[in-house]
Amino acid sequence: MRKYEIPSFQIGGRIYKTVIAVFLCFLIDTFRNTGVPFYAAIAAILCIQRSQQDSFQAAKNREIATIVGGICGMLFLLAERNLFHIQTELLRYAVLSVLLIPIIELSLYLRQEKGTFLMCVVFLCVTTTHENDISPIAFAMSRIIDTTIGIIVALIVNLFPCAKKK
Repeated sequence: MRKYEIPSFQIGGRIYKTVIAVFLCFLIDTFRNTGVPFYAAIAAILCIQRSQQDSFQAAKNREIATIVGGICGMLFLLAERNLFHIQTELLRYAVLSVLLIPIIELSLYLRQEKGTFLMCVVFLCVTTTHENDISPIAFAMSRIIDTTIGIIVALIVNLFPCAKKK
């Protein structure tokens, strides 16, 4: 009969930091009560990295991508409301898909290749899940603020040293 060992795992410092950062994002939101803590939590998860330098770089990429993607999404929604309205949902999705081209090109121009996918995600998030919000500007600003909160929390949490694995 073969013996099977159950693998043991150790919770490392980065895991603790991630959990603490996400909780702090939720805690801040309970006092703010105007944002969506999900976006802050995502930013915190993505920005907790192995080193402070890596965290700072991830935070910078995340912030720039969120701002650019959010502004592009907001501008599209404002144009759609005030200048034109795409009646057919499939045509709207085709237009949104094609609009990823200038967003990707803009990320390359800004030398933000690592943030390209985030710019596209934020743009699509704003334009496909919030097209019926009362104010595209308010949503985009809230989204940027939520992400900034998550980034700041992650950077602060990542400043604290954690015990090394034995």
